[in-house]
Amino acid sequence: MMKMLPQFKKDFLEKMSQEEMISFNEIWLRVIKHGLQFEVTYTALEEMKSNPSSSPLLCLQIAAEDWDC
Repeated sequence: MMKMLPQFKKDFLEKMSQEEMISFNEIWLRVIKHGLQFEVTYTALEEMKSNPSSSPLLCLQIAAEDWDC
């Protein structure tokens, strides 16, 4: 039996290509290396609120750049 994903997970996975997921993961690993998970997450969420049409990857890229990751 196949487990059903919540709609927000389906939407997220449909919006992200495999290349974007790899880029997202690479950025996130740098964020972890710098120990700035909370700061970058907060900044990315603020970016998402300010620009709702931006992709999750773009918001993470902006936040990581803001924190020099």
